[in-house]
Amino acid sequence: MNVFGLLPYADETELTGPAASAFDPAFMRRMAEAFDRHGYERVLIAQSAASPDPMLVAASVLEWTDRLKVMIAHRPGFVAPTMAARMLATLDRMSGGRAGVHIITATNDAETQGDGDFLTKEQRYHRSREYVGLLRRIWAGGEAFDHDGDFYRTRGSRTLIRPVDGTVPIFWGGASGLGVQFGGECADCYALAGGTRATVARLVGEVRAAAAAAGRDCPRMLMSIRVVIAEDDGAAWARAHEIAGKVRAGARIGLGSGSDASAARRVAEAAAARTADDPCLWGGVIEATGGTSHAMALVGGPDELAAALRAYQAIGVDDVLLRGFDNLADADAVGALLVPRLG
Repeated sequence: MNVFGLLPYADETELTGPAASAFDPAFMRRMAEAFDRHGYERVLIAQSAASPDPMLVAASVLEWTDRLKVMIAHRPGFVAPTMAARMLATLDRMSGGRAGVHIITATNDAETQGDGDFLTKEQRYHRSREYVGLLRRIWAGGEAFDHDGDFYRTRGSRTLIRPVDGTVPIFWGGASGLGVQFGGECADCYALAGGTRATVARLVGEVRAAAAAAGRDCPRMLMSIRVVIAEDDGAAWARAHEIAGKVRAGARIGLGSGSDASAARRVAEAAAARTADDPCLWGGVIEATGGTSHAMALVGGPDELAAALRAYQAIGVDDVLLRGFDNLADADAVGALLVPRLG
């Protein structure tokens, strides 16, 4: 089971509120070097309608590190897919095969409109599927080709550069009907949010069915979940309750996104987690922020957390993206205590 990390643009969490600067390259470098040093497989570089450019940040991360791979969040619709394919292939070649792209369709219409994208969520999913097809076609190389699709039209498309292994891994997220269907059809790795084992098992089954219907093997499954880690189980739960109390008392920001409906759904899921047959699962920060945080978490000492993650592996999760509540300290703790147990 590979462990991925998340690279924040600045040192802020639900506990601290906004950092003095929204973009801190020195902090990002310390985080990237920690991930590299501890043997994390890959790091996610996120994207929003207001965030820094993840493609340029990824180039720096690849320069700062020796073996760490990147997972660049990328929203179709703003860069031509033929150009994006060459950009990603260039990063992949320059880094010796360490590039990866996470196709983000986005759930929030209002947020995407900040970048001038007024398509509906359903339209964006269809565009993303066509976009992935063009990425793969460019990476395949060969003769120039024409394309006439619903969202893109090209003539004489070709490339002078291809990825190291002939392709760049494509990650995909989205738990709605089209998100699951198209993820099963075109992703190399399907990314899902952590939840109860029953919820995760159901989603894994849906993706497997979608892949089978498209005549494909199931993509790898990547589960993203927060962790509260300490030297033993009791200390971890004490830390979790302290975190929730600080968040509630300070009315700190939630670093999530989405609609009011998605926030309400997260609160309901957090409440359900308290009674689920998942002894490490905890949604205290989700409840403390009214659902503005995505922070469903696993709480425990290293042995308890490793056992919980192996239980997810048994139902089909291949890899995990883990993030704590103290960015650098928790990246070090996960790297030192969990990565060796899961490798």
